[in-house]
Amino acid sequence: MTSEVETSSRLEELGYAQGLRRRLKVWHVVGLSLADVSPTMAVLLLTAGVFAIGGTFAIGANLLVAFAVMMIALCLAELGSMYPVAGGMYTLVREILPAPFAWVTMLNYLLQGIVIPASIALGIGVFLKDLIPGLHVADTIIALVALAIVTAVAVTRVEIGAWATLVMIVVELVVLSTVTVAALAHPHQNLIDVTFHPVLSNGKALATVAVGVMLTTLAPAFNVINGYDATLGFSEELIGGEQKIARAVLWAAFLASVLILIPLISAVVAAPDLNAFFADPAPVVYSVRESLGSGASKVVDVGVIVALMNANLALIMYFGRGVYTTGRDGLWPAAISRPLASLNRFHVPAAGVLTLVIPAAVLVFWSQLNWLIIFSGTIIAAVYFCIGLAAIWARITQPDVPRPFRMPLWPVPPVIVVAFTGLALVKQETQYLVGELVLIGVALALWLLSRLWTPGAMEETVAAEPVGMRAVVK
Repeated sequence: MTSEVETSSRLEELGYAQGLRRRLKVWHVVGLSLADVSPTMAVLLLTAGVFAIGGTFAIGANLLVAFAVMMIALCLAELGSMYPVAGGMYTLVREILPAPFAWVTMLNYLLQGIVIPASIALGIGVFLKDLIPGLHVADTIIALVALAIVTAVAVTRVEIGAWATLVMIVVELVVLSTVTVAALAHPHQNLIDVTFHPVLSNGKALATVAVGVMLTTLAPAFNVINGYDATLGFSEELIGGEQKIARAVLWAAFLASVLILIPLISAVVAAPDLNAFFADPAPVVYSVRESLGSGASKVVDVGVIVALMNANLALIMYFGRGVYTTGRDGLWPAAISRPLASLNRFHVPAAGVLTLVIPAAVLVFWSQLNWLIIFSGTIIAAVYFCIGLAAIWARITQPDVPRPFRMPLWPVPPVIVVAFTGLALVKQETQYLVGELVLIGVALALWLLSRLWTPGAMEETVAAEPVGMRAVVK
């Protein structure tokens, strides 16, 4: 109880009232984070875009990303213990870096809450039609129904969402075990070859993956092992002190990496024909189908549909709290900030949830799934780049801010994060870089406009701001 009181007290010191209720334990939060990661969804859906770009270098790319993920998690653990606020990565950058960085991070961060749920919802149709071949319903309609269902759960008590995600994670583990068993029972590719001599399909035959293609593969791979930062979004609902926030994010990052890498590698090893594997819209399901028969792939389809619903539920709950925090911070005109900062009768930010779901529902009608997936990797890498900068800058400018968790080997982790994510960004395809530059331009324009309705807003970092003086929208 003492640690819980201390955490609430820290919130008050930062200028926030305890509006969200503390009902979740560490294992609840880790479960919600793993649901956001959704290893099954990552392996069976999100890897499709990575395989399409980098062929079997998807293995190498995700091994590199897994290492970067643990470095990022160390940065998040320290910063999250310093600022236990529900705004997730947006809050961390806002408290440490200058205002323009905060707005760029916020827009990239919250856009994930629209783009990723839209891409996941569209992906449900792929697996549902594989499960029921005679189903003649547009993927967009299936996506809208899926979004409506998870929204209904997301705006109820947080414990309901936490328990729902935990039950569905059990289903995901069964599916991942099936994929792994398929590889162990019927291996067709040499693990050393596909890992250290990667190949891709040029449409007719297999070709060696060039170094340039390898570098291009890194950014979309960030969207595969992603979502462990969701632990920070539930900081204000976690029972216990700031050290538990750090523990939760580190456990989530580690489990996410392991639960994704093993079945991903197994699926490549199990593929009897790599050309057919790369050509399939769901390559990993192809491996399971070829190894264990059509019956096994049906089981996988069911599990994946559950996993996708689970991921969308956790994503919308997480990013909805991010939107809620921007309202409390008064980033927008008062007429917008006030409803965003409100909680419904279940003490859940329903307005924040709907702010994400409505544009996500619109997005499913015009964008291709793979484009969304790959662009998501770009904006994720951009946010992590800012997190790396924040982890370095906080030690320099905020040495006196309490750090319940201090990352080991500083400054190695944040330097690796900045270098790795920076390389992933500059080597991304031009169309996605242009998209990111447009986002940065919009963010900077919003920052300038924000001075019209909130004079001085986000002009100073918390290092130069008296503790407790931040405006809180009531």
